[in-house]
Amino acid sequence: MRTHDAGDRHGSEMSGAQRLDLALALALLVMRNGGSTAAAERTFRNALGRRGATDTSTIWRSDFAIAAGPAVAVQPAGVLGVQLARAAEAVELGERLVNADMDGAHVAGAIERIKTRVSPYNLGVSALFAACAGAFFSRIAGGDWGAFGVTSLAAGAGQFVRILLEARSVPRTPLTAVCALISALIGTAGLRLGLSHAVSATLLGSVVYMIPGLALINGFIDAVSDGYLLVGIQRLLDAVSVFLIMAVAVAIADAVL
Repeated sequence: MRTHDAGDRHGSEMSGAQRLDLALALALLVMRNGGSTAAAERTFRNALGRRGATDTSTIWRSDFAIAAGPAVAVQPAGVLGVQLARAAEAVELGERLVNADMDGAHVAGAIERIKTRVSPYNLGVSALFAACAGAFFSRIAGGDWGAFGVTSLAAGAGQFVRILLEARSVPRTPLTAVCALISALIGTAGLRLGLSHAVSATLLGSVVYMIPGLALINGFIDAVSDGYLLVGIQRLLDAVSVFLIMAVAVAIADAVL
């Protein structure tokens, strides 16, 4: 978290700089956990309060954000993921600050609590959700009951490994590649063993849990919103890269088995 004063370093400016830094940190919590850039901007303005937001401008990217007013704050966006409970709590905190004076210690403590908030779903439940998503997608896509069983195993195993790797802060690209390859290998093995004869439904169902649906939605929202075209394009390109990794993983699994 880096903050640079734009003018002389008097106490009031330092107070304004701290307020700017905390507001940007809160807004990035929204963006980092699945919120759109528009929601992050609104949270930032709310956290500054009605008077502080009028003379402040922002620049949003998928890798960092800049806020400039009485001071300049630059913060990295971090890894963009999906934890909507955290995003909602950050938005709610911003709304409470609209007409309230920001207490720096209180807000900083609240931000840390939001950052460390754990998912309401444990590892087993998350893997089960992914297994159900893969299995039912295979049926919707015309798969047989063999595909239902194979894709449930493939998607569940991939999600299990995915959560373990995320907990170890593995970068997104290798994480996506490893999990997609594991799921694709299981799906392809099921086809080779004759457990299913629905090739497309089995392969797609095995990796469907990795489709970046929220990233695509946020990317489109940002791309058509005034002032967020660049970050919207970045989000869409990130989503496209995930699809490419998934396709390569399926191709490798098909070639190996």
